[in-house]
Amino acid sequence: MSRHDSLNGGKTKPLSKHARGVLEQIARGPIITKRGGGGGGINAGVVDRLTRGPEPLCEHVEVPSPFKNAKKVPMTGALAITEAGRREIALWSTR
Repeated sequence: MSRHDSLNGGKTKPLSKHARGVLEQIARGPIITKRGGGGGGINAGVVDRLTRGPEPLCEHVEVPSPFKNAKKVPMTGALAITEAGRREIALWSTR
């Protein structure tokens, strides 16, 4: 099984309501995947679902860190929407 295979044998289900909301937030600008202090961020399962497959809806990017320790770690991981993600959102408005 490769990293991009779904855990249920390739049968990718539609995005959940929560995942759709996260994708819409990411469409407004990159979102940091982890938050400082051990809380928040994007659910790891949602990150996996949005970045998996032959046409991922999001991609991993590095953005300047908003955290207090930014001098130690000036960049942090985030998700940015892809063209496939924008097409997916456009499909929702036509359904």
